[in-house]
Amino acid sequence: MAETPPFGEEPTGAPHDHDHPSAAHAGHPSPPPATPGKVALWLFLATEVMFFTGLIGSYVVLRAGSPPASYSNLFSPGTDLTNRQDAQGVVLIQAGPDEEAVVEAIHNASGTPIEEVEHLVETAHDLGAAVVLVDSPYSPADVGDLYRRLQALGAEVRIDGLETFSWPEPYQMLVNPLSIDLTAINTFILICSSVTMVLALAAIQRGDKVRLSLWLLATILIGSVFLSIQVYEYYQLMFGHHYSVGISETGHFRPSVSLFASAFFTMTGFHGAHVTGGVIALTIIWLRSLFGGYTQQNHASVELAGLYWHFVDLVWIILFTVVYLI
Repeated sequence: MAETPPFGEEPTGAPHDHDHPSAAHAGHPSPPPATPGKVALWLFLATEVMFFTGLIGSYVVLRAGSPPASYSNLFSPGTDLTNRQDAQGVVLIQAGPDEEAVVEAIHNASGTPIEEVEHLVETAHDLGAAVVLVDSPYSPADVGDLYRRLQALGAEVRIDGLETFSWPEPYQMLVNPLSIDLTAINTFILICSSVTMVLALAAIQRGDKVRLSLWLLATILIGSVFLSIQVYEYYQLMFGHHYSVGISETGHFRPSVSLFASAFFTMTGFHGAHVTGGVIALTIIWLRSLFGGYTQQNHASVELAGLYWHFVDLVWIILFTVVYLI
């Protein structure tokens, strides 16, 4: 039996680089071929790129093809605005010191139930504006009288003419309920999770199993915070607020209220499902890491999960830009 040489020495008769023309020149070993796992992941990510490209492309086409007067500040999405160009509305910005009197005045002028008026006053307080009365040829109302009464009660109000949009614009709170500030914070949180994922992979490449587990746990927690904020956003949009009429006739922003709403929930919902899948996969990897399942030489699962996580983060940056900011 051949004798095993000391560590770092070549066994007798071992082949040298000059014996094999295929060996990398300058004494550096050839890079290993792509593993089946990497090939499978890149193929999977290629299909995901096509999926999200189609999703975002559909959104762009739907937005570009939306009629010029699909949305307005005074009427619900899809309302026929023919002969309504001269419509006016009283917009409440802040109820002022006597909120009960303001609610009563709006109720008497508009006929809107007290509970709904209270929701609108709360919306004005939280979001900065809410239409409380509209004067149009089909529903005449004394806009000027209510405006003066609310001013006398100390409320901050204004009278707006009809404004139309082909698609809800950012920060137009009478037609677009999306909170850009909250989502910008959430985007930063998700980007931080990419950093912790890089640190986790770097740790196991150094053979540091403890820091691998710690950074994986940090990535899981940050990803979970992102999902929690998204669930909170969904709750506020669908149930938590009673929005102005330009956002929804029902007062709630749900997939059925407009094309913009259905596109928003479809795109962000699919991405949220991908983040959820990533969190589950990382949790399984983290649990295995606690029992020493990965080494400096064997950590392919960590690397593949990291590639997927970075892809999910990149897709969200694109979605945030397209859906929230443009």
